Amino acid sequence: MKGIRYFWGKSRLILIMFSYLIFLSGCWSSRELDELGIAVALGIDKTEEGTYSLTVQIINPSEIAAEKATTRPPVTLYKAEGETLFEAIRKMTKKAPRKIYFSQLRLLILGQSLAEEGVLPALDLLYRDAEFRTSFFMTIAKNASVEDILSVITPYEKIPANKIMDTITAAQENWAATEGVYIDQVISDIRSTGKSPVMTGILLNGSEDTGNSIKNIESPDAPTRLEIDHLSVFKDDRMLGWLNEAESKGYNYIVGNVKNTLINFPCKEEGSGKIGVEILRSNAAIDAKLKKGKPVISVEIEAEGNVGEVECQIDLSKPETLQMIEQKTEGDIKDKMQLSVKAAQEVYKSDIFGFGNAINRKEPNYWKKVEKEWNAHFVETDVEFDVKVNIRRKGTNVQPVQKEG
Repeated sequence: MKGIRYFWGKSRLILIMFSYLIFLSGCWSSRELDELGIAVALGIDKTEEGTYSLTVQIINPSEIAAEKATTRPPVTLYKAEGETLFEAIRKMTKKAPRKIYFSQLRLLILGQSLAEEGVLPALDLLYRDAEFRTSFFMTIAKNASVEDILSVITPYEKIPANKIMDTITAAQENWAATEGVYIDQVISDIRSTGKSPVMTGILLNGSEDTGNSIKNIESPDAPTRLEIDHLSVFKDDRMLGWLNEAESKGYNYIVGNVKNTLINFPCKEEGSGKIGVEILRSNAAIDAKLKKGKPVISVEIEAEGNVGEVECQIDLSKPETLQMIEQKTEGDIKDKMQLSVKAAQEVYKSDIFGFGNAINRKEPNYWKKVEKEWNAHFVETDVEFDVKVNIRRKGTNVQPVQKEG
């Protein structure tokens, strides 16, 4: 009897082990890397006929891995047109030697004409298909076609898509006039009735003919460069226009995106030299309330900074000098936020700050009444600002460097 139980016990163990082997035998849907074309950037625009124009930037693996520089570009472009994005992607197989793989996508550039028409239809496939991850930045081509921008061979970074993504991140963290936006954030803002999306612009400076040539990286100063511009304003999924630099910074102060930036202002009067203050960190809080039945938004900013540069005769050891610097820094931040709100209310009539979401949290009953026509109420909404700046450090020298007289 013990022998029979031992036999059946061993048999069950063997069956379990064989069942594990079946499931662990491999990935049924796996694909070898040498069978795929790795896409790192994607450009989408509309043709005059109304079809989609698709441009894909694909890595040349041999050039990326090469130890010595060659005359061959590190990336290759493929372009196709289709009535849908899916069709355009599949039609690329007529040109590309490998199936294009989008899982490593770093950057999406939308043409301005497509953005002005409405981006939501173009984003459906990218958000629905499991092959597309959501960890890529969305941008707008401002002064050139998406094809021309993706054709530029960039110095310093072999893969142009990585260069653009890194530049957006660096500009956001150190200058604060732009914002790296992911697709899930854009779609969330489009679907929200209390906030409209923004996206970063990309500029092409120089000749596109030079930019797509290897000559563009043969000199220390590349003739054609890609630069990160300011923020575009949307209402729903349609782009309306652009904020300037001051307005873009004001937007980032309001929504709490400013990590580090620089503020310059005159010491006393114009021509007397400037003081530079480095903002090291800032916190923003948006609150909403009703006054006499109308919404009022309160934006509170707390920031810390250092005195970075002084071009005039001031004594930083005096408390009143630091107080003056703090007040002027607060005034500069407040001015930029006011400019940003004015542009959103008077020019574009679009709530890009999420004021509507703040009202929904604090006054839900009022929000139910105005939600469907919020942008019409947004233009008449009063916005109050309260800015507090604390100068932490004055540098190693508290006395003026310049000679008097």
